[in-house]
Amino acid sequence: MSATEATQARTRIGPVQIGIILLALLAGGIHLYVWLIEGILSGLPQEQQMGPTYQFLFVGNFFGYVTLAAALYLPVSLLTRFRPVVRVLLIAMSIAAIASYFHVGFYDTLGNATQIIEALLIALVTVDAGMSNPSEELSGR
Repeated sequence: MSATEATQARTRIGPVQIGIILLALLAGGIHLYVWLIEGILSGLPQEQQMGPTYQFLFVGNFFGYVTLAAALYLPVSLLTRFRPVVRVLLIAMSIAAIASYFHVGFYDTLGNATQIIEALLIALVTVDAGMSNPSEELSGR
């Protein structure tokens, strides 16, 4: 193996990985949409808008989903050895988002669809973890 090959990370992108990327981007996009529409662009008086804590959580979910999906599959050798941790963080973030939705108790169609997306994301990340080779990931290959 040449030095160039040794420093490059291998990222296998198949249907499961594409599904994870799309679901993470979709969940993040929905959180960004809700933050914009219910928050800063709603046109409602400040007291009728979503609170600043919720605005922070929605925009944080957007950045979290996008960042974790990128960290999971970008072909950077430094990131490769952190993939197991990134998977756990992605699952934990999805579980926290689902739990938060049901804790707040404001149910609508978009929110329900987002919960299904996040549940599918949890399932696909779990499948991806089962398909991965831990020795390759931990060694940075």
